[in-house]
Order: sequence, then structure tokens, then C-alpha cells
Amino acid sequence: MFPKVLSISLLLSVSVLLNGCGEDKTPAAPAASPTSSTQTPIAPNRTLTSTAAGTVQLGMSLSEAIAALPNATSNTAADGEGIEWIEIAVEGKTLMSVLLNEDHTISLIRVFSPQFATPEGVAVGETVQSAADKLGGLTGIDFTEIESREFAKFKDMPDNTEFQVMGKDGMAGVYANGETATVTASPAATISSIWIMED
Repeated sequence: MFPKVLSISLLLSVSVLLNGCGEDKTPAAPAASPTSSTQTPIAPNRTLTSTAAGTVQLGMSLSEAIAALPNATSNTAADGEGIEWIEIAVEGKTLMSVLLNEDHTISLIRVFSPQFATPEGVAVGETVQSAADKLGGLTGIDFTEIESREFAKFKDMPDNTEFQVMGKDGMAGVYANGETATVTASPAATISSIWIMED
């Protein structure tokens, strides 16, 4: 089952995402970051909140988002479902991709760079277990068959945020035969992207 808040948001902005087919074409997750209990504070311009990825906020125009990130460039790229994401990169490294709504403002931010983290210190590339330790425990992983994506849920998840996860050589979740939901993560499962979306 697709996460409820995510499906509602995407239905409003790109309903084809729920009807598409094919594998997700996300950039490979970087190596897992250290999981030390001593966290380096995240700079305000790199903090993930319920409405922003650092200086890039929901509701901005693309030009405003590019201006908010020094030396940023943008490129349009379609994923496996044919959805056109706008990738934002700095020095050739993709930081995030965004979707624009009918008003041409950002309705969804999908973060790929470990330079950004939630206030609890959860970032792309770290293990699901590490994220669970910071967010009150893992409550489930859902596999979306049409989109071939997995999303983890945590007890103390930030609002308007979803955590896409992936396994090293397979699934992030350990599923019973034919099931698409589980409460068990593969030991090698990591956060592959963090999604921030409109209510």
C-alpha cells in the first residue's frame, strides 16, 4: 500500500505516478554515513523540515529554488513511470529533484544528498536501523508493486516526510510470501531518498 500522505500528494500533482509502471530510477544511494550517537549539528541551510530541504521550500518557483542554492543547475529527467522530475545539482552532484504543480511551484522535494538531514540527524545513506534509533523505532516498511518502491515508517516521523528505502542486493524489507508490508528491515537496508511534500 502506497503511504497515504504520499499518494494524496502525488494524486494532486501527478496522478500518472500511481498508474505508471516500471522500475524506479533513483540515483544510487551514497555509502552509509557513520551512525555514531554523537551527531554533528546540521546547518540551518541543510536541515530537512516538513516544508523545506534547507533553503529550498515547498511553494517556491523553480527559479527561486535555483537561486536559493549557490551554483545550482537544473535538468529535467523522466523516471520509470514517465514522471518528469526536475533535478537540482551543484558541481555535477544531484542534491534533490522536485515536482512542480499546476501553478508551477514546488509541491514535492525528493532529497538524494547526505548533506541534508532531519533535526534528529537522519540522512540519505544511513541504515534503516540507525534511522529507527533516532526516530523512535521502525513501525513498518511498505512495498509499492506498481512503482517498485519501498517506504519505511517510524514512530516519530517528521510531518509531511517519507523515507524511501532500498536493500543492498534486494529488498529493504523482509516480507512473508506474497506480502507487501512488513515490520522487519534487512540489516543492509538504507535510506535512499527523503521526500517532503505538501499536505
